[in-house]
Amino acid sequence: MNSQIEDYQFVAKLGNLKTVVLLLRCVNFRENAMCFASDNGLKITVEDSKCIQANAYLPSNVFQEYDLKEEAIFRINLTVLVECLGMFWSQISSAGTSVALQIYYKGHGHPVTVLIEEDGIITDCSLKTQEPEELLDFQILPDKVLNKVILQTELLRDIWSELDPTCEFVELLLSPNPPYFQIGTDGLAGECRIELPHDSDLVDSFDCKNEASFYYRFSHMKPAMKALGCANKVSLRTNDVGLLCFQYMVKTDEGHTCYVEYYLSPLLDTDE
Repeated sequence: MNSQIEDYQFVAKLGNLKTVVLLLRCVNFRENAMCFASDNGLKITVEDSKCIQANAYLPSNVFQEYDLKEEAIFRINLTVLVECLGMFWSQISSAGTSVALQIYYKGHGHPVTVLIEEDGIITDCSLKTQEPEELLDFQILPDKVLNKVILQTELLRDIWSELDPTCEFVELLLSPNPPYFQIGTDGLAGECRIELPHDSDLVDSFDCKNEASFYYRFSHMKPAMKALGCANKVSLRTNDVGLLCFQYMVKTDEGHTCYVEYYLSPLLDTDE
């Protein structure tokens, strides 16, 4: 393989598989994913019904080797990849054990080859690539941010655990005035409103320009909470039409920073 590296459009090597497994699990709420390899790093995108999009970002400096001849775009079965990598989770989780990952991609029409090395033993996985799909351009430009909150994930995790899982919708209210930061549900347990302390030590930044309240499907918000278990901080941003972005900061064991983003479209009518 090493003697033929020049034949590949994209080659990446990572000394610790743990971060990749965690990030991929965070966005694996649908079977297929789009992969984008650029000079900045590797982005894995999962989208559903044009109203929820998840992105996992692995910056190029996270990799021990990152060789890209030209930008690459390919679609893979993410569930198969996660299950394959998950077979090594017990070894990854063990102290003092390192499982390495290598990725090889020749270009359009070719499979993605994944090599997993543990104690000199190499496991070879070949993933068929599919034709790329067109994705919506979910983004909130800095000048379009209406409200933004940065908080420690433990605060959002505690609030999420208190929400009624039988509810269909979640209401998010952000305001420069009381109640400042409120999450509401209406399920079998009745109506619930939880106010988050905007001046808590667990809130790093609270920047709200105007009061805004939007509804989101609970089923869409649920996968967006997957990253709570591995992230250090989370940023919530909304724009004037209610597009909501959760951006999670995930620190690797080596001190690098990776990101997981979830974009959720608001409901225009809760009766729909």
